[in-house]
Amino acid sequence: MGSSVDEKIEIAKKLKEEGNNAFKAGDLTGAMRSYHQILLYVSGLDRSSAALIPAPEDPSTKLTDEQKADISELTFAHFNNLAAVYVKLEKWEKGMAAGTKALEARPQNLKALYRRGKCRCESGDLDGAQEDLDSAMKVGGGAEDAALQNLSKLLAHKFKLHEKKERKRYAGIFA
Repeated sequence: MGSSVDEKIEIAKKLKEEGNNAFKAGDLTGAMRSYHQILLYVSGLDRSSAALIPAPEDPSTKLTDEQKADISELTFAHFNNLAAVYVKLEKWEKGMAAGTKALEARPQNLKALYRRGKCRCESGDLDGAQEDLDSAMKVGGGAEDAALQNLSKLLAHKFKLHEKKERKRYAGIFA
């Protein structure tokens, strides 16, 4: 495959690194910008990946296994890292969507399960959040994982509030 694919992959890798550095520095807007640009560079390069924009059919363009792996990793990183940004920004619906896309590529990814679970919990999808938490615990985020423990506590609290609200709501009906 020509160097243009390799060049696009290298640019996307640099954007991922820039996004990670911006995220660590607390520059969420800069991180989001870099993460969004990753997909612009890798979309359509591999029709078998999770790319959103299909590439035109061209039988003369064959990707190497390494290129396919890089594109898959970068596409996953785009969605998973955006989910992290959305969690920080408390944009629960967008975080849930990004987390779901990340999990389509890697269904057992601990960070993606946590991020989507957090977004589901905060947006009121308690059952969905519980599913993600249970999956994350099975994948290897055991009881020692502080983030999962915090999510578990938050989820238990929200379930109690929901139950209390429902009891109050239906108290007069069955009295």
